[in-house]
Amino acid sequence: MKCVERFLPVAIFCAMSLFISACAVPRLTSKDHQEPVTFWTPDQWRQTMLERLERWRHFQAGYQAKWTDSLERVWRAKILVTASLPDQLRVEILNTWGQVQGLFLLKDSWATLWVVPEKTVYTSTRHEALLEKLVGIALAGTELAPALLGLPSEKVLEGSLPRRLQDGTVVLAAKESQHQWRRLLTLCSDQERLCGMDFTEAGTSLSVLFRYEAQGNDRDIPSSLTFHGPTGLVELTRTFLDRPASFSPENFELPPLGQTVQVVEIP
Repeated sequence: MKCVERFLPVAIFCAMSLFISACAVPRLTSKDHQEPVTFWTPDQWRQTMLERLERWRHFQAGYQAKWTDSLERVWRAKILVTASLPDQLRVEILNTWGQVQGLFLLKDSWATLWVVPEKTVYTSTRHEALLEKLVGIALAGTELAPALLGLPSEKVLEGSLPRRLQDGTVVLAAKESQHQWRRLLTLCSDQERLCGMDFTEAGTSLSVLFRYEAQGNDRDIPSSLTFHGPTGLVELTRTFLDRPASFSPENFELPPLGQTVQVVEIP
């Protein structure tokens, strides 16, 4: 990492690459995790989650972000997220003055990352590699956007059979053996919202803890999230949340770039 003290935006991008790796991380715990489940049924719960995804199919949210690495070093910035589920996502890193320092775009299966201080555009079908570089969260864009809503993705919900363990944990695992992914879900006391979710996919493990406001029309959407990786964590505190009817396709396209910008494709 170079020039941490003098160039904070660049330090953020460099530091984020350290946060998530293929090592296993501890599962999150919660008081709700210990409460007995008495009325939860898998089909009803899954249908409720799908209905909530449909309600928030188009959303925009702002966050105050805090990154902490294993040496307790801290970086802060603002994040603006624009999403049109299931496969369109825009994530912007903004500095104190509102200037874009990093821009991630997902449209269909192709992802693009523009790192402004580096004057470099990265492209890849591996969303998680680009999001890890930008925000330190190694998740595909199709999984990160629903997670910000406190929900599994539509693909995960429809591609698995929810199973409740004896301690109340809900397991979502791929029906088809060739897809190696699993979600371990900690339900809140209402037996619908998620208080925690553990991701295991393609050798990567990641945990997220959700917290909610008690009141408001968006009380089912997390007001803050903490993503735990093996070498650090990312904390997001929501500052606003909107639910427009739709977005212009231009939201998920790169703006015109100068000739000095280099393009790097990540296989």
